[in-house]
Amino acid sequence: MSYELAWEPRGFALTFSGRISFDDIRNATIDYQSDVRFDLIRCVVADFTRITGCDATPSEVDRLWAIDLAAGISNPRIRKAIIATCPEVVALVMHYKAQGIPACPTAVSSSLGDARHWLAVEEHA
Repeated sequence: MSYELAWEPRGFALTFSGRISFDDIRNATIDYQSDVRFDLIRCVVADFTRITGCDATPSEVDRLWAIDLAAGISNPRIRKAIIATCPEVVALVMHYKAQGIPACPTAVSSSLGDARHWLAVEEHA
């Protein structure tokens, strides 16, 4: 497994490491969305700073967007903070965000501090 999933008071934290694939991202997403606590959470923090590469494609990200869109019906309050410095991942996040209907508010930053700040501001907006 190239990810770890940890419960936090208001959501889930995902930490990816090594070389990751779309299957890793999809499996992590399904893991937290199928948790009984999913409907109560407010955020997901996904940290990609420990990866060595990413083999996901834009068309696969479209599938992830569809999964997230459906999950948003169950929990419309969720927000996603992505931490990434890998250009491949940043490009995929921008592709995800460019969909016609946003699955959920999503931001990408290069540090955990910036991600947490965005989540705090977004929660009070």
